Amino acid sequence: MTIHASITSNPGQTGAIGTLWGSIGNAATWWDDITFRDPSTGSVVTSASSWTWTLTLTYPGDDFPTLTKTTADDLTISQGSSSTTLQIRVPEDDLSALDGDMICDIYSLDTSQTPDRTRHWFHGTVSVRNEP
Repeated sequence: MTIHASITSNPGQTGAIGTLWGSIGNAATWWDDITFRDPSTGSVVTSASSWTWTLTLTYPGDDFPTLTKTTADDLTISQGSSSTTLQIRVPEDDLSALDGDMICDIYSLDTSQTPDRTRHWFHGTVSVRNEP
């Protein structure tokens, strides 16, 4: 189970700050870490651990995500001295009904600012395989 992410997206490819791609199995826990830096400073993303982070998986053509995970359940933000890490820990029970290519989006919500600030960090395709 490996997801690759890059904070330098290709202009015009996505409105997100970065792109992601990879594959996961639907019969095992999705255990991945995405380490990144603030694109404007090149260092740790300040205050990221106090924001609400959301990961969605949506089948292409669907209007709503099939799977949504947040820092209230299976996502954790870890801040080091020079980078920030999003830890993904989705149990297999939440993945078992998924199969095929899905659009993955990761975004944060900072409610300490007025108005609230949402940042779209990553966008890309994740292939969910019917295997561990």
